[in-house]
Amino acid sequence: MRVIDAALADDLVAEARRAVARLRETRLRQSYFTTFWLAREATPCNSVERAVRALEKLARPRRFSGAEWWIGRSYTNDVPIEFHFDEDVRGTVKKHPSLSSVFFFNRVRGGQLAVTDARPGESAARLEAIKPRRNRYAIFKGDLLHGVLDRDGNTPRRKLPGPRGRLRVTLVVNFWTERPSEVPAWSESNLYRALGPAR
Repeated sequence: MRVIDAALADDLVAEARRAVARLRETRLRQSYFTTFWLAREATPCNSVERAVRALEKLARPRRFSGAEWWIGRSYTNDVPIEFHFDEDVRGTVKKHPSLSSVFFFNRVRGGQLAVTDARPGESAARLEAIKPRRNRYAIFKGDLLHGVLDRDGNTPRRKLPGPRGRLRVTLVVNFWTERPSEVPAWSESNLYRALGPAR
């Protein structure tokens, strides 16, 4: 696992965060399942894809064809995703990205990225938790079991009572040697058009 603070230029972080804010509540519950493809040779179409391209330079993936990216948005009192392995969910063969990564747009209470040392078919012996901080970038092997902890820093089991707090906003980027099945380029999709064009 590598963690890089002050990962991107402040103006790019601010521009991408403003673009994400324009989404408002659009597909909030499907946030972690609304993914896009940016081919290695493609020109970024919006400021979020410009951030993906800049993060690619930091992650330094080997032999990759492109990046699958999505905007992870959730309240830490109601985390919508369990511990999981990143994989080609629509493919007929189980494949994992070569690298997985999470870029944090903001600080929240709880909401740590938790990465274990477990690969498919194995039990975890270790867990490393990364606190959300603005402009922090975490990179790890693409076949490791990982998830998001809740507001109290625990494995999410149910919605927690009380106020929902701040929205946790991340940019998740997985680097693949082969494009995962049925993941459209943002330019080919009708979703998240509010992200707008790159400047």
